[in-house]
Amino acid sequence: MAAEGGYQCIRSDDGNWSGGRVGRGNLAGTKYGISAALMALVMGSVAAVTPAIMRRVTFGQARVIATQWFWQVMRCADLPAGVDVMLFDFGFNSTPERAVKHLQTVTGVTQVDGIMGPGTLFAVKNSALYRIAPFLSRDYAEQFQTWLGVSPDGHIGPQTLRAAAEQQAHDVMLVYALASQQEAAYRSFKKFSVFGDGWLNRLEARVACAHQLLAAQNAPAVT
Repeated sequence: MAAEGGYQCIRSDDGNWSGGRVGRGNLAGTKYGISAALMALVMGSVAAVTPAIMRRVTFGQARVIATQWFWQVMRCADLPAGVDVMLFDFGFNSTPERAVKHLQTVTGVTQVDGIMGPGTLFAVKNSALYRIAPFLSRDYAEQFQTWLGVSPDGHIGPQTLRAAAEQQAHDVMLVYALASQQEAAYRSFKKFSVFGDGWLNRLEARVACAHQLLAAQNAPAVT
């Protein structure tokens, strides 16, 4: 939520229109990452979403909407630490369907449908390292190798896979694979030239947060 701004109303931004597209519904704006189109779903009416409604959205209301429409929909509470924030923040910034499809792709789910079901949850926890490896970009592969303590050549080969297995780095590797897919998605968006720097900075903050969660989970218990 800290990455989202306050109220804005930009005519050329689809998310600022209650119908989800420029010229559809009311030009109502966004606040705390809650788009006018999402508010229309929450309220059950495109016509009911107005600039006054969007301006009155509180941080607490935005958090409840984010929890119900993103965190719970993507079943983030059932995901490993670190992977949960990678999915949630990208889904909130993009769409849950796109975020889940990336996860399904890198974990080898047969039916990539954007729905977080039992099969996807099973794949997240049981996908083989060699299956995840091809989805790391060169940059994130080097970061992963640096984290493992192996030579960072950007190629996930036998030595890196062996080190990942020995260090039980499955979830760390999955974080970097998701980061790779999310960066590629951002760069493909038509407004990357306008918002790209902010999106990539948010991605780096997301990866850093994921590492903090992983470290906290793996820290020895205090007695």
